[in-house]
Amino acid sequence: MNQDKPYAIGIDLGGTKIIAAIVDEHGNILRQANAATQTEEAAQAVIGRIGDLVQTVLDESGINLSRIRGIGIATAGIIDTQRQMVIFASNLNWSDVPIGAILQERFGVAVQLINDANAAAVAEWAFGSARGTKDLIYVTVSTGVGAGIISGGRLITGVGDSAGEFGHISLDPEGPLCVCGNRGCLENYTSGLALASRAREQLLQGATSSLLVENGNDLSRITAKEVGEAAVRGDLLSMTLMKEAGYYLGVGLTNLIHLFNPQVIVMGGGVMKNGQLLLAEAKNVIRERSISRMANQASIQLTTIGAEAGVLGAAGMYYPSEREMVEV
Repeated sequence: MNQDKPYAIGIDLGGTKIIAAIVDEHGNILRQANAATQTEEAAQAVIGRIGDLVQTVLDESGINLSRIRGIGIATAGIIDTQRQMVIFASNLNWSDVPIGAILQERFGVAVQLINDANAAAVAEWAFGSARGTKDLIYVTVSTGVGAGIISGGRLITGVGDSAGEFGHISLDPEGPLCVCGNRGCLENYTSGLALASRAREQLLQGATSSLLVENGNDLSRITAKEVGEAAVRGDLLSMTLMKEAGYYLGVGLTNLIHLFNPQVIVMGGGVMKNGQLLLAEAKNVIRERSISRMANQASIQLTTIGAEAGVLGAAGMYYPSEREMVEV
C-alpha cells in the first residue's frame, strides 16, 4: 500500500445494486456511481459492470488511476481474502468467482475483499460516531442479519473470513429449519424476510391491518419496509410484529454483549430505518437478561453512516489506521 496516494475506491456489491465511490482519508466521497447488479447475468458480466463503474468515477472526478491506493469490495457471502475470491454468495448466485484477480488485471491496482457487515464495522470505526472505539460491533438487520466485530482494536474475521454470522445463532434448537441447515436461527425471527413472511402469514390467518392491506395490496408483495412504515403510523399488527422481532433481536444482542463485552453496538440495515419499536423492545430485553454491568458498558446506537457504509468500509481498508486493524 502506497500511503502517498491520497484516494481509495470502495465497491458495495449487493444482490440488487452495485455502488462505486472514490473516498479520501477522511471518509469524504468525492464521486459516486451505481448500477443494477443484474444477477441473472454471468459473473463475468457483473464484474465488467463493476469495472465500468470504477472507470466512471475516475473519469468524472478527474482523478488519475496513479493516485489510487487500491480497490476494496464489500460483499455478502463467504469470501477468501487471501485469493480475493467470492467462494459462495447466494444473493449473487456466485460460486468460486475470482473477482479480485479480474479487476486487478483490468486496473493494475491492489484489490481487497471484505464481508459487507465487516465493511460497515470498519466504516463506523474509521469514519462514524464510533471512530477509534476499540470494542465495537456493527449489527445489520436487513434481508438477513449479520455482524461485524471489532475487539481490542482488531477486526474478528475467523479462520475462513466468515466470523460474524450473527443471524445464524440458534435461539430455539427445535425451531424452524433455516437455509443454513440449523434450526431456530435469529434470522428466522428478526430479518426483513422474516418480518414480511410473518405479516403475510398473520393476514392469511385472519389478522386485520388497516395499513398493510390499504389500496388492495397484494399480500404476496408485502415487504419489511411496509411493515416498518405501518408500525410507525400506528398499525397494531405491524407494531406487534416489530416488537416480536425486537424481542428476539434483544436475546441475540444479549449473547453478543456477554461474548464480546463491547463498548458500542451500532445498528444498521434496512429494517432499522423504521425500527424504533424493534430497537426499544430489544433494549428492554437486554436490560432484563444481560449481566447489568456488561449491559451498562454497551452503548447501543443507530448508524450515522447509513447507505454509504459498504463503500466507506471497503475503501477504508486502504488507510493507515484501518490497515493496522484489518491487516490487508
